[in-house]
Amino acid sequence: MLVHLERLHPADPGPPLAEVRTPHGPARARWRGDPADPPGPYRVEWTVDEEHATVRPAPGPAPAVRTEGGLLLLTGEFDGAGVLRIGDGPVLLDLAAPPGRIEVAVPCGHVELYPYRL
Repeated sequence: MLVHLERLHPADPGPPLAEVRTPHGPARARWRGDPADPPGPYRVEWTVDEEHATVRPAPGPAPAVRTEGGLLLLTGEFDGAGVLRIGDGPVLLDLAAPPGRIEVAVPCGHVELYPYRL
């Protein structure tokens, strides 16, 4: 998924917490790129610590990405086999959930963004 890195906040311990804008809303998650990466556009792969995730049927429209307090909320179409599609961006999940529109809530510190180049 293409995101725009706005800023990185040092975290102790662990990688910095990134503030990013996605095509579907703002997010905060651990940045697994270089802590000196400048603001700007990046393609990222999302990883979610499923042990800390809560899944429910989506209460609102999909796709959506937002933060509430310390939680990151990802809303998209789940295929029932491990892929949550948020717009054109897939998020791989090891969750037991039926296919359909779901919302995944996870503490921001338990979501990681891995930037990559095409």
